[in-house]
Amino acid sequence: MAKDLLLPGSILSLHRSAVEKLLKAGNGDAALLYLCLTAGQNSGALPWGPDQVEAAQNTLLRLGLISSDTPVQPPRPEKLEDDRPPDYTTQDIAQAFQNDGGFKALVPAVEQMLGKVLSPADLKILYTLFDFLALPPEVILTLTGWCVEQAKQKGPGRKPTLTQIRREAYKWQKAGIDTLEAADAHLHRLSRRNRRGTEILQLLFGESRAPVEKEAEFLDAWIQMGCSDELLLLARDRTIFQLQEFKWTYMNGILTRWYKEGLTTVEAVEASERKNRRPQYPRATPQPAQGTQPLPSDDIGRMIEQARRAAAAKEG
Repeated sequence: MAKDLLLPGSILSLHRSAVEKLLKAGNGDAALLYLCLTAGQNSGALPWGPDQVEAAQNTLLRLGLISSDTPVQPPRPEKLEDDRPPDYTTQDIAQAFQNDGGFKALVPAVEQMLGKVLSPADLKILYTLFDFLALPPEVILTLTGWCVEQAKQKGPGRKPTLTQIRREAYKWQKAGIDTLEAADAHLHRLSRRNRRGTEILQLLFGESRAPVEKEAEFLDAWIQMGCSDELLLLARDRTIFQLQEFKWTYMNGILTRWYKEGLTTVEAVEASERKNRRPQYPRATPQPAQGTQPLPSDDIGRMIEQARRAAAAKEG
């Protein structure tokens, strides 16, 4: 039986400094996750929910044992629509033009918005929205107009493809946005959300720009949680204090934990920390004036400026 024993050191070897950090942290979940990653696996090998994985991941980030781009969770499989649209033929499209049910007038309107003549493949996609998703022509035109405006923000002269419009149309149909009134209300919510996202970037980094796609995912979550400016600044400062740089995933972990604990103000966070005797961190820095750069008057300010420059370099 002794030959079947799995003795320490016979399977994996860990760096001594990593072991010392894990022991000092006293976090069993973080240690188990680190063992999985060391063995070339991910959190899918553990019987954990997403919250437990995220907490362990944030601990490893804080300890400096992994980086923000370390593949911790298993890749998500590509999600396909539950129902497949028919494989429309050229004859189907021709029949749609003859039926005069609204599709014939829809085509030139979309062509004018996109500034091009629709190809046979484009016509099939457009007919999918009209026939399979059963979106009214006015809703399709509203959706197309919104996609055109989104493309303009990425550069002058840019236009969306019918594939991109179809992807967004599936989201609208799933959300029940199938009337002009529902579409207008949805776009109003999106506009308000986009304005708030731009305000948060200005608040955190002094940058007047629209968020990129990955940033928008985090910003949407923080907006839905109702995070105040003061709470966002505090989470930003905690992130930089712990990591010596800014990481979106780490700040998101902080805000998510506070939200789940019902801590919605700076005062509530600090009161909870005093009660639980958690280590104290710097308070939130004052909100920068609109349109100005935050002054690097201390270490936190200097690191914020470095994070801003690094983000700008990546975009360039």
